[in-house]
Amino acid sequence: MGVFEQQISRSRAINTLKKLPVFRGLLDDEYDHILAISQICHYEKNVTVFNEGDASDKMFILLSGQVEIRTQKGGVVCVMQPGDIFGEIGVISQVQRTATARVKDNAILLEISKERFDFLLGQNPSIVAKILKNLCAILAQRLINSNKSSSVI
Repeated sequence: MGVFEQQISRSRAINTLKKLPVFRGLLDDEYDHILAISQICHYEKNVTVFNEGDASDKMFILLSGQVEIRTQKGGVVCVMQPGDIFGEIGVISQVQRTATARVKDNAILLEISKERFDFLLGQNPSIVAKILKNLCAILAQRLINSNKSSSVI
């Protein structure tokens, strides 16, 4: 994995988390719990974060840069921008990766492993309930957008 040097402060990470729809409704002190189960990772351009078919053991929140999501059959599905979350379906449902994620521009990702997410669930179920509610809304909107773009007008 290519890694580039750029530091991100704890306060900057928390300020970024507060802007993300997946963490909407969290109390100020609950963001510390998110950072406690997370790892901030730096990826260089063109590095593959995961491949289609890999085990789904982490979800990612893009803090900076861009990540391209592509499938073998369909090519580029989308380009993730700062604030976007990806890889969450596998962490929740434990299915294999349905796409490949590759860094388009140097990126800083907040990684949350399934193991740490499950730990948070056991320790702070109210935080996880808020996150899951937000994830449902995000996934529903993606489905709505996908259905709109694939319908014939």
